[in-house]
Amino acid sequence: MAMIVAVAPGVASGAYKPTVSDIDPELFRLDESKYLGAKIDPDVILVDEKGSEFAMGDFTDKSAVLVLSYYTCDGACPAFNAELEGLLEEAEALGRVRIGDDVRILTISFDKNDNAMTAAHFKKNMGLSERLEKNWTFATFKNHEDISKFTTKIGFNFFWSPQDRMFYHPNAFIFLSPEGRIVRVMHSSNIEPRDMELAIIDTNFNRLQPSQIIAIAVGLCYSYNYKEGKYGLNYPLFIAVGSLFIGVGAFVYGALKVKKRVKSKEMTA
Repeated sequence: MAMIVAVAPGVASGAYKPTVSDIDPELFRLDESKYLGAKIDPDVILVDEKGSEFAMGDFTDKSAVLVLSYYTCDGACPAFNAELEGLLEEAEALGRVRIGDDVRILTISFDKNDNAMTAAHFKKNMGLSERLEKNWTFATFKNHEDISKFTTKIGFNFFWSPQDRMFYHPNAFIFLSPEGRIVRVMHSSNIEPRDMELAIIDTNFNRLQPSQIIAIAVGLCYSYNYKEGKYGLNYPLFIAVGSLFIGVGAFVYGALKVKKRVKSKEMTA
């Protein structure tokens, strides 16, 4: 999504100077701290690319990555969904999450003019692999009045620019828990496969099995940096664990020293 920047001739130098955009870029970011934990309305009825209806609640039986786009877009939306495709495949290659088993993908159009036909065309043009094609649903809202309710509830702002004949909107990956609650929101500027993997682990954290102990350990070793929109090593955890080991080690060492001293006295008595 490009920002509109007006360009005007410089008065003194004769050069062209960009003026300040009248579009606030913060309008196109989802405030995760405000909407974290918000639950997607399970009763919203969607229509998939095959024309079949389903309720949002039917979809959230497992973790999901939600994307809001529109299907007649010829630039940012196809690129953004393709970026998600690549990130998911690379995250899966890391070996701790699996598409279909751990996460599904749902792209919904917020354009009331979209329908099953435009959704199917959009999906076909993406050329998804067989497994992604099976686990990635492209949908529209059955009832147009639900669009505003749905997007407002999660802080997704968008508007149509008649001059540019395009929508301005956030490009964000919204990670949903199996219960349909927002667990993480990531914007696409600097996401890496590891961030995608850890976000999926976060969405499944309450449902991880003991056999998935490695995924649990990985999830604990990283923490999410809201300012950077990325995951980083959980240094406070490492410091705390290190301090704990040092403390335990010092205690054990002291106890052994005392025991040795007592034993020595007993032998000389």
